[in-house]
Amino acid sequence: MKTLFISDLDGTLLTLKETVSPYTLEHINQLIDGEGLQFTYATARSRNSAAKACWGLRQNLPVILYNGAVIMQPDDGKMLFNNHFNRAQLAFLRELFSRFGVLPLVYSFRGTWERVSWLQGKETEGMLRYLERRRGDSRLHPVAGEDDLAGDDIFYFNCIGRKEDLQGLADAVSASLDMKCIFEQETYHTDYWCEIMPASTSKGAAAHVLRELLGAEKLVSFGDGKNDRDLFLASDECYAVQNAADELKQIATSVIGYSEEDSVAKFLMQNLHKYN
Repeated sequence: MKTLFISDLDGTLLTLKETVSPYTLEHINQLIDGEGLQFTYATARSRNSAAKACWGLRQNLPVILYNGAVIMQPDDGKMLFNNHFNRAQLAFLRELFSRFGVLPLVYSFRGTWERVSWLQGKETEGMLRYLERRRGDSRLHPVAGEDDLAGDDIFYFNCIGRKEDLQGLADAVSASLDMKCIFEQETYHTDYWCEIMPASTSKGAAAHVLRELLGAEKLVSFGDGKNDRDLFLASDECYAVQNAADELKQIATSVIGYSEEDSVAKFLMQNLHKYN
């Protein structure tokens, strides 16, 4: 049986240093090279950010990015799937951003050019931290006004700031029928992220697309956060790390060790033979 293994990154495969540990790198690479392990990841990160965090990891399968909005080839960035907003959704969101006084980071494609745009000079402290950590990233595209985004395929918004400043927006988006919001504290800082995408976007939906593309007969996943729920529901088996949210543990096939303990790699080493 051809089994596809998909892992979340932050809080699951990665350490608190936002890297893959040497132990996990060594052993997962050995399983990919020697045992034919079909392994990839599904993350809220971009291709650039994920590649940096996973430096040294064999990435020979497409990867799921932006919580399922995009599936890409990791080596050349070839787009395999892009679930972007329609005009009505964008108009609705612009009204909400204005009503709640929130200025988002805007993720889009202009042709094959991936862009992260924002209104320059109006950044929150959280946005500034985000941008500083990505200094030199070719996607960064400060703009003077909304017209600079005309013609882009926008697939994702991220609003970074204090919980109390974003709660109203998050509630309004969550009440919408055709959009959804992931609203939770950022893994490594006190900032809250309000990530907005079409309702049809999820790691689970993207995993289903990837499973079909690869012809996998079985899907096994690993995760820790609320944004992994749909991935778990789309999987034949799903394993939550010990540091996962309680609601994810409740739907997991089983709970494994902590992310800091190389639990995904150890699970694969101990159990891969069962899936061959």
